[in-house]
Amino acid sequence: MLFKEKIKIESGFPYKSKYLEVLSSKLHYVDEGEGTTFLFLHGNPTSSYLWRNIIPFVSKNNRAIAVDLVGMGKSDKPRIDYKMTDHCQYIEAFIQKMNLKNIVLVLHDWGSFIGLKYAAENEANIKGIVLMEGILRPWESWDTIPPVTRRMFKKFFDKIEGPKLIYDQNFFIEKALPYLTKRKLSQQEMTHYRKPFLEEESRKPMLSFPRELPIAGANPKNAAIINNYNKWLRTTKVPLHILWAKPGSLFRKEYIPIMRKEFPNMTDKCVGKSKHYLQEDVPNEIGEAIVEWFEQIK
Repeated sequence: MLFKEKIKIESGFPYKSKYLEVLSSKLHYVDEGEGTTFLFLHGNPTSSYLWRNIIPFVSKNNRAIAVDLVGMGKSDKPRIDYKMTDHCQYIEAFIQKMNLKNIVLVLHDWGSFIGLKYAAENEANIKGIVLMEGILRPWESWDTIPPVTRRMFKKFFDKIEGPKLIYDQNFFIEKALPYLTKRKLSQQEMTHYRKPFLEEESRKPMLSFPRELPIAGANPKNAAIINNYNKWLRTTKVPLHILWAKPGSLFRKEYIPIMRKEFPNMTDKCVGKSKHYLQEDVPNEIGEAIVEWFEQIK
């Protein structure tokens, strides 16, 4: 049965917090409903809070688990480098310790890297994948990145400018998140997103994320991981559902026909108007699209 009732975009987070210790750190997560397991993985600079308005659609007839990546949200902030391989190890350990089986992955931003790496290496444990604004290929050169984004991300790689943007200006929270969301986020919503990063030293993961991007030969290990799961997506029978918006950011309208040719088992749906943080603009449409798609593949 589809969940057709429209719900208001809520700023609260009415879910019971749970914690699981993996690799000597506690990961925070919420776990709602029963049935097929949907695992929600966020990216930078968000947390499980990003999924708050989508969880009700999924948890009505299934199990929705949204976890905070290590160093993000309410999860512990150990003294590690926060490389993408670190994040992958924590989530893989989380899945194993939770004994999650036959998973539907719901992925956004860097969550796509983590989730797709796991899927490509554990295909038998994946029932389907829903992907929004993900990372599907390395950038061969800086010239392939739009000029404004290029200038900004070059600053992140700079030893002086990068820390200034993150530690001093809290750039991803104060600038990127509001700019890449179409509607104006409320003060309560901004407070939720700010809370994990009130202290400058807690902002280290937000600097590590952009510095982990495989651009122009940088981070070859990450590039190899992306190339591997990209190759897997071209041949796997696991259902892949792309949700995109207009104008979008990583998944723009003009890219979708190319993706359809690359990934023959892909379906897609435009969920409305947004930039990068679709979950903050069109959660109803995302929730309905996920449930509708799942009804067709299960």
